[in-house]
Amino acid sequence: MTVRYSTIAADIKTKLEGISGTGLIHAYERQTVAQGKFIDLFKDSTGKICGWEITRRAAPETYTGPTNRHHQFLLQGYQGLQDATASASAFQDLCDDICDLFRDANAPTGATWQYRNGLEPGKTPVQLELIDDRMFGNVLCHHAVISITVTERIF
Repeated sequence: MTVRYSTIAADIKTKLEGISGTGLIHAYERQTVAQGKFIDLFKDSTGKICGWEITRRAAPETYTGPTNRHHQFLLQGYQGLQDATASASAFQDLCDDICDLFRDANAPTGATWQYRNGLEPGKTPVQLELIDDRMFGNVLCHHAVISITVTERIF
């Protein structure tokens, strides 16, 4: 039996919550038709926009003796841009902290999966794919996309 998306997403969420400054973390991709409501999903108690959402874009399988399932997770992060406080630098550092964590992360004890890029063994399991600035409604935000590959061995 395969590991469910929600099990791995919960582990990713728990690990992200251990990093200072990650803000609100959602274990699934948030959706809303109103841009203002979307922004509210990432505001902390002080009104600052800072948060991440987790989703999975694919889970291809390979067979080389055992069957392996390669979960391709995406983290999307948002942080309100504040030029006067050099928020761009802080957001870049936060992305580096997340990559550092997942590069050598361990799965829970007894798990049949690990943070490992089984599809492309020459790559680490975490890749910082995009950092840019985007307008959300009338709010300018830093935005990042980080991919994490989790390889599961199916018995």
